[in-house]
Amino acid sequence: MSYAWLKVALLPLVVAFVAGCSKPETPQEVAAEFWQAMAEDDADAVANLSTLADPSAFDGYRRDWFETVPDFGRVVIEERKATIVTRLPSEDGATGERREVVTYLVELNGDWLVDYDRTGTAIMNPSPLDGLMGEINRLGERLSATFSRSSDDLTSQMDAMAREFEAYSDEAARKAEQAMEDYGRALQEFMEELEKSVEEALEENQQAPARDRSALQQTAADLHQSSDRLDDPDFDAFADSSRALAEAGARFSQLSDESFRNYQQEWHARLEEIRERTNAFFEDLGNSQR
Repeated sequence: MSYAWLKVALLPLVVAFVAGCSKPETPQEVAAEFWQAMAEDDADAVANLSTLADPSAFDGYRRDWFETVPDFGRVVIEERKATIVTRLPSEDGATGERREVVTYLVELNGDWLVDYDRTGTAIMNPSPLDGLMGEINRLGERLSATFSRSSDDLTSQMDAMAREFEAYSDEAARKAEQAMEDYGRALQEFMEELEKSVEEALEENQQAPARDRSALQQTAADLHQSSDRLDDPDFDAFADSSRALAEAGARFSQLSDESFRNYQQEWHARLEEIRERTNAFFEDLGNSQR
């Protein structure tokens, strides 16, 4: 009986010990524990979770991170390197304001570690384009989301983005130009294919309810008009295309006739493809500004 009691008494200790010894495995887990260690000013933990070779060299990036709780955004993993968008409290302590930086990670001997020096450089020597980077990331998420729902303020955001680009150097603009041209071309091809598919559905289902046919006819016309604007891609054209795709997605969801069911599945799958392509575009655009 005492042996059984001993097992019960020791079980919580064993579970706690195992949990305490478990190591973070993914870049996201490592980054989260790294920033927790920074907030606790734990030099040993920071060294275990990063490329910092000696805990005595820990400098906290010359900032007090006490009780800092970061927000994490986009994660990009490329072979043995990873980046995680990290939103930290502003340096001046302004309530609610966040500064967006990047936590860099590398994989060494099968373990993900924060690249201590590179992450520190991004924090202590910020690029003048950091503000633009934040806007790129947020706008990318918003634009991608509009393909399944409407967004009233997208145009104003695009206008603000265009003004931001104008404020930076010609070199930055040149770097971004290729990414914009590639995305504009891909977006235009996609919209042309979607327009063609909608027209085929109309041709095959001439007896469909008038309401459905009218919605699809309007969709085809909107796609054609927005596609033409992409001959010379800019943020205004992207905003217009995004709005047209959002409205197309809404109309596809509201079709009532069963004859369009297979097309609906195909169209929604295509919208998901362009959402992924949009995410890639904003990632490329962000990289071009680094």
